[in-house]
Amino acid sequence: MNKNLSKAVLVAAFFFGASATTTVVDADSFVTDVSSYQGVINYKAHRFNGVIIKAGGGEGVNGNYVNPYVGAQQAEARREGIQHGFYYYLTSHVSPEQQAHQFYNILGKEDARNKDIPVFVDVEENAWDGNRFRGDEPKRFMDEFYRLSGKKVNVYMNFEMATGMHGRFEWSDIKDAKLWLALYPSSNNTQYYGQAWANQKFSQIPWFKTVDIWQYGDGGGLDRNIQYGDWSNLTGHRYTPKNPVPQTTPPAKKTKPATQKYATFNNVYVLDKWVQWNGKWYVTNNDFSIPIEDYNNWIPAGPVTLTDRYGNKLKNQNGQGNNGKMEFFTLNGRYKVLAQSGDNIKLEIGGEPVWLKSKFVTIK
Repeated sequence: MNKNLSKAVLVAAFFFGASATTTVVDADSFVTDVSSYQGVINYKAHRFNGVIIKAGGGEGVNGNYVNPYVGAQQAEARREGIQHGFYYYLTSHVSPEQQAHQFYNILGKEDARNKDIPVFVDVEENAWDGNRFRGDEPKRFMDEFYRLSGKKVNVYMNFEMATGMHGRFEWSDIKDAKLWLALYPSSNNTQYYGQAWANQKFSQIPWFKTVDIWQYGDGGGLDRNIQYGDWSNLTGHRYTPKNPVPQTTPPAKKTKPATQKYATFNNVYVLDKWVQWNGKWYVTNNDFSIPIEDYNNWIPAGPVTLTDRYGNKLKNQNGQGNNGKMEFFTLNGRYKVLAQSGDNIKLEIGGEPVWLKSKFVTIK
């Protein structure tokens, strides 16, 4: 359940090591971050007054993934008159310099060099991404992007990564970067637990001077972040009457809502892989998947019916679990169409958004 976050409640005192001085900061903003997973949403309607948008990442063989919604998500932030920034998902299998160029090219010269738009590099190691960093990649990415744009890059990490992954990493070379920290206190990742709990955790992080954004939840399909201080803390650029915050443009005229469309599947499909994530099971089909294949392509296992190759339902609906035996499945329901982009479609399957190639469904 979401809570309204009052400024009075969110006054924080951070301690970074025994010899560090206390820095008192205010949580001035309740912001979100979006990727293709969320599509285009109304930020203010969800009580967000800022957004950080995934521009792309080094995913895929060529390291050139681009969020198909990046332009529309930025346009919505501008329409609503709220602050926005961008992030890039760093991978270990493509050079950081190449990925910095990719980030710059996605943003374009105007946004990449705009001092009012903060940028972040997302540094993670997950089961699905195959990342295994040496430790110099974030700094190399930051240096190359700075060379291209003249703008400093901030960093996003989870708590384990920010504290050095049990001695694997030493981040003194990027200690001056603003830190956007992912630290989830609850299993459903929607509940705000209070600043005192977070302060105890923040005090264990070496190198970085402050935590500038705290991502405390991702429940309900929306990431939840507390941003401390003015937006200029992220950009170094203070707003003045000559340099105002962008004003909200008049809202578009209301139009009659479009008739809800639904999609159906009509064939038997190969079950290529089982995936377990956050206590839930998902299946994948390589033909369905939009490169690169990631969690956005995974199909919740609940609606899946296991069959033989001819589509006859199996008595035993327990999957083989990636043991090398070929498995087949059908999807027999009607699934709400959430969005379409080119040849791709996003459906609601098992209560979750799933992207796949639209040629495999019939839309009514």
